[in-house]
Amino acid sequence: MKYDPLTPPDPQEWLDLDEMERIIIVEEYHNRKKIDLPNAQLHATFHVIVENQVAMGVLAVINALKRLQNEGLDRHQAIHAIGTVLADNIFAVLQGGMGADAESESEYFEKLDKLTAESFLKMQG
Repeated sequence: MKYDPLTPPDPQEWLDLDEMERIIIVEEYHNRKKIDLPNAQLHATFHVIVENQVAMGVLAVINALKRLQNEGLDRHQAIHAIGTVLADNIFAVLQGGMGADAESESEYFEKLDKLTAESFLKMQG
């Protein structure tokens, strides 16, 4: 399977892959496109988490992805935008700001609901 973030993978085919296989094919995409990343494996891991959530039918993520694309981001940019919110949420959990439970998931979903293409692009500079 080849990964292209601009084209949604078949959910069942995606979920049938081993987690490490998913990370590798996302890294391979970035290598093919000659996208230089400070930490390619970490970057790929966030892609994979977002793609996993989409494939598993997590509505808050699916809705955010669609909304961001409707606001002008391509699918790859929208995955990055969602990944940014995900990373912030994980960081808050690791810092002890919230528990790794339904509270953190609820906050993640609330932040996704507020995420816009404009706010993401402003964060990117």
